[in-house]
Amino acid sequence: MLKKSSKIIYDKVDHLLVLDVGTTGIKAFVFNKDFKIDVRTYRPVKTSRPKKDWVEQDPMEILAAAKQVLKEAVRSSHVKLNHFSAFGLTNQRETIVAWDRVSGKPIYPAIVWEDRRQGRELRINTNIRITNLIREKTGLKPDPYFSATKIQWILENVPKAQELLKAKRLLVGTVDTWLLWNLCEDEPFLTDETNAARTMLFNLKKKDWDQELLDLFVVPREILPDVFSSGANFGFLKKEIVGAKLLVLAVAGDQQASTYAAGTKAGATKVTYGTGAFLVQSFGNKFKLHPDFFTTLLPTIGGKPVFALEAKVENCAVSVEPVLNNPKKLHQVLTSIAKKVDTIIKRLPNKPKLIIADGGVMRDGIIVELQQKISGVPVRSQIVFDGTALGIAKLLVDVLKK
Repeated sequence: MLKKSSKIIYDKVDHLLVLDVGTTGIKAFVFNKDFKIDVRTYRPVKTSRPKKDWVEQDPMEILAAAKQVLKEAVRSSHVKLNHFSAFGLTNQRETIVAWDRVSGKPIYPAIVWEDRRQGRELRINTNIRITNLIREKTGLKPDPYFSATKIQWILENVPKAQELLKAKRLLVGTVDTWLLWNLCEDEPFLTDETNAARTMLFNLKKKDWDQELLDLFVVPREILPDVFSSGANFGFLKKEIVGAKLLVLAVAGDQQASTYAAGTKAGATKVTYGTGAFLVQSFGNKFKLHPDFFTTLLPTIGGKPVFALEAKVENCAVSVEPVLNNPKKLHQVLTSIAKKVDTIIKRLPNKPKLIIADGGVMRDGIIVELQQKISGVPVRSQIVFDGTALGIAKLLVDVLKK
């Protein structure tokens, strides 16, 4: 695992490089030791919707944008390369990429988390027994939103997938896995527990791929990555990416990363107002289910699992963007979002004492005030609205200090 030199590295330097792979764009950040952002760079990523319920992106565009923002962030920071202690990444979850181990080329566009092409088939083939099986093992409810049905669709509908599978050349993973394989030395085929937890194939109690679920969705184990704790040694960033080899010590799905920034003690609650509005509340080390929420894993550095409840409100940023220049309509839209989030807050088994808010929609602070007024719970803005990246920066420091 981690080398003993990691602690020494942290004592000598004070900058962290973080990649945040979102749905609409990709950002890179340079954080200083006080978790302040010295540099933020951004590149948009195109999304295509070729059919109803289909949402796709180009994996090569995602990779190119990631390389570009990392180079720009390091260059414009003017920080000496030997003053970067580590690199970490956070990503849009559930989105699936399939590629050829030998050529390194994707065999199909990335199927994005919003994609629901398998919705009808999942409804037809899901009964109460299967629903309960998935729920008890993964904390999730059967939904095409999660990765399993996307992988299943690729295996059934992309001829190249079966050809590569027979040749033992097919690799499938979430966006973090695709980027780690391309950005790191020796092509590590890895993911972390928080991303694996959103596939509908990962047993939260055992913290491993579940054979019964793999059989259910007809997904061979050998095409999936190995799973590490979120804070772990994932390898080294290639020297060619930013000019120096950097230890990769933190990987987490976006919502779990922003929860790590807000705190993971039982009862800690955060809301991210981004592409969707996501509420997460930590509840400690024992697995449990609640009817109105998904159960998920939060980032750890090995050891006992930390579980949380999660729920989402669809189309948050999309509804805000068209009315940004119309204060009256903006207030109406933000009020509507806050009311929907309040409905989720009221369903939580433990009423939060404080809610930490982050995400691009809360930049001007209006929705924080509205949420506090509507919900009757103190709401505090995160120190930076990029809570996902902040979570990775904090996780990096905790790993380096360990």
